Amino acid sequence: MESSMVLPAIFFALLTLIMLSMYMYQKVVLYDAASVSAERAAFRWDNSYRDPLSGMGQTGHYDGLYWRMSDNGALQSLFGFGESSGSGEFVVAIGGDVVSGQDESVDETPSALPAAKMGKIAQRIPQPFEGEMSYSYGLLQKRIGVKLRQPLSIGPLETMLGHSEPRAVSEAAVVDPVELIRNIDLVRYYTAKFGNAPDADSKRKQASKVLEKRSLMKK
Repeated sequence: MESSMVLPAIFFALLTLIMLSMYMYQKVVLYDAASVSAERAAFRWDNSYRDPLSGMGQTGHYDGLYWRMSDNGALQSLFGFGESSGSGEFVVAIGGDVVSGQDESVDETPSALPAAKMGKIAQRIPQPFEGEMSYSYGLLQKRIGVKLRQPLSIGPLETMLGHSEPRAVSEAAVVDPVELIRNIDLVRYYTAKFGNAPDADSKRKQASKVLEKRSLMKK
């Protein structure tokens, strides 16, 4: 009688531990893939010709001279477009070709340089994983974020946790001294240019409109 009462409880506990172990293992694998992908994308951000795996660059192959000013969001961060707050984001779907920009002024075509930079890393993430890789920019800080999930349905875990889909999030900062120095110089220059002028706000809005028109023309 005692065995018939205890054994089912032990069996249920073992089964629960196995399912939790599977869940935690998948979370660890997801986090490892997300963190490695974010670090690799951030490391090779200054040159899209770097090897996605080793990070080694190719002799004589570099991105355009002014890509940091246009594609990297430096001008958008400095002036802002329309109602923009001076920040924006590119998002690339992992395992797909969908590219979107939360900042409407940003070139949203799949050929945009930030999308191409992230796409080479996103393609190396194992196919069962789903999610997105994003590049968010502000005036001084640029970050690569990776969100991953694995479609996995475990009934008991869904009952206990409300979901059984392992998920992981990781971020890495883009360290680019050249861009940092250039942005600081831009801020100093335009602060001196517009700071004491009586019509500083109107000049800033005028510069913003010119840059916005240029961005729309690229599309």
